[in-house]
Amino acid sequence: MHKSLNRFGLAGAAMALVMTPAMAGAQGQTAPEPMPGTTASPSPDATTPPMPGNTPPSMPGATPPPATQAPAPIPAPEPTAEQVAQMDSWPADKQTAYQAWSPAAQNYFWSLTDERQEMFWRLTDGDKETLAKLNDAQRETAWAQIKTKLDALSS
Repeated sequence: MHKSLNRFGLAGAAMALVMTPAMAGAQGQTAPEPMPGTTASPSPDATTPPMPGNTPPSMPGATPPPATQAPAPIPAPEPTAEQVAQMDSWPADKQTAYQAWSPAAQNYFWSLTDERQEMFWRLTDGDKETLAKLNDAQRETAWAQIKTKLDALSS
């Protein structure tokens, strides 16, 4: 009798190993459509409404946490005396355009070299904002493309 139990145990283990890939594949499939004239069983995700007069029990901590608001934008730091002097030398339309930029774009502008600042002015406001939000590697790629395009326009 002990030998037959071992065989059943080995057969069961072998069957489990053989069926594992088929079961894993079946989990990724959708349920087949019900046959005409039959009723479909509710999906496991379906919930039944509570019976009239019955209210579902409330569980402490079951309510979702309140939605958090996005962090407030960081204001631009106060410009340095050198930056103020440079801004004062700009025409009024350029000063107005600068004030319309987001703090991120203003901060990014001051981190640029003089050559890139000149190119930055030639971009659309949308491109300026996008460029300010990119990471360093993406910015360098973008600047290479900007320089190529501007060089082509000036020649």
